[in-house]
This record gives sequence, structure tokens and C-alpha cells, in this order.
Amino acid sequence: MDNRFLFLGGDRRIIYAAAAIAARRKVAALGLSDKFATPEGKYGSIVLPLPFSREEGLINAPLSQSALPLSLITEYAAQGAAVYAGGVSKELVQLCELHGLRLVDYYAQETLTLKNAKLTAEAACALLIQNTEYSLSGAEVIITGGGRIALMLARLLRCFGAQVTVCARNAVQRAKAETEHHHAEDLAALPLLCAKADITVNTVPAVLFTEQDFRAMKAGAVFMELAGVKPSREAEYADRYGIRYIDAAGLPGKLSPKTAGEAIAEAILADNK
Repeated sequence: MDNRFLFLGGDRRIIYAAAAIAARRKVAALGLSDKFATPEGKYGSIVLPLPFSREEGLINAPLSQSALPLSLITEYAAQGAAVYAGGVSKELVQLCELHGLRLVDYYAQETLTLKNAKLTAEAACALLIQNTEYSLSGAEVIITGGGRIALMLARLLRCFGAQVTVCARNAVQRAKAETEHHHAEDLAALPLLCAKADITVNTVPAVLFTEQDFRAMKAGAVFMELAGVKPSREAEYADRYGIRYIDAAGLPGKLSPKTAGEAIAEAILADNK
């Protein structure tokens, strides 16, 4: 089996991931950076970004001058090659099964998801400090969702002295939040909570907030979108009612690309020994 790596698409953190792997293996890339060789022939390992796609049928390639279709995988993959992807979809699973490729979701590795959560929470705090006209100490903060990112962010915000409420549908997630001494509420309480919050942070990959929720928020309050849900009218609602909107999807790739990229490389190489 060819032990070369081909990176398809990605952002700045994938450049660092490719560079880290290039220290040990031969690496080529398409739609990423001209510092790597252009692809030739077939490759034993194909690496897709995190997330691997933001639009059906296309690889997530913000640095590419042209669209990269998922079909490039089969064009360059050797027989039985490993396809490393940040997340999976039904379409990607079917493509790999049809062509006999081994699909590996590197983002499913617990070590990577925890590191990513820490970087996301750290960067979110930095953006909140930059985009609020008051101290985080004493601020009333709502965080929707009770996953790794939500709880990591809640911990950091409490270190700044913020009053944090974790708002989650899952009773177990609410219980975990309470064991860490955060307030916890069901999502059904969201309309009432919005009216009290100085800062609202969404970590749930779903549309939770209505126009009425934004109308109820304090003028000058901050709404941060960490989950990157699209399409969404939240930015429009925020502008309409004087709420400061922060699009914070993919923060590790924007603010901590080197650390995030090297963590991705470690996750991939842990499988590819």
C-alpha cells in the first residue's frame, strides 16, 4: 500500500496538520497551499478537513480557488486506501463503501474532541472580551447545549466571574452542569432566560432561537454562534433588535490553527502507524 498522504481542501489548521505529517511521510495537497506537492497518481491516505464538507457534494475548501467535489477522493485514492475525515455523512459513507475505502472519522477520537473543545472555549472567551463593552465578571451568560464545548466554555467563563446558565434539553447534560456548580435549565426556559442575559452563546447545531427571543434580549446584548448553523436568520434578527452578533464557527481554525492542526495530525497518525 502506498504510504503517501494527500490532503484535499481545508483551512489554516489543515496546513499545519499537513506540515506535521510531512515531517514523517510524503505529502501532497490540492486546494490547500502551494507549499505542498501537487498530487500525482494514487495515495494510500486521503485527508479531508474539519468539517470535511459544508455543502453537499463538495469538500470544505475555503483556501481553494475552485470547488473541490467529493469525487476527487476516488480519483486519487489507491485501492483500499484510508480516508480521514473530520466528521462523516451518509454520502461520504456510501462513496467509501462503494469503492472499498476505509473511512476514519478522526474527529471521533476523544483526545481530539477534548483538545478542540478547549481551544474553542479559549477563543470564544477572547472574542467575547473583544466584543463586549463590559467585564465578563458579573455578566449573565446563557450557553445552549451541554456538550464538551458548552461545559468547557462555562468553566472558563466562571473563572472570569460570569454567572453562567447552561440550557440543555438533555437531563444528563443538565445534571453534569449542576455538578460543576453552574445553573442549569431546560431549553423550554430559553425565552425567559434570553430577556435576562448579557451574553447568549449557542453551541447546538440546530436553529433554536426565534425572532421573539431576539426581541426579548437586552439592547446591546451579545449573541455568539459557535455551532455555525446555516441557513439561519439569527444575524438578521440580531441587527434588527440591536444585538451584537458574533459568528464564531470554526474558531480553532481561525485563532489557534497551529495547535489545532497539530492535534489533528496526531489523531490521524495514531491510526496510521
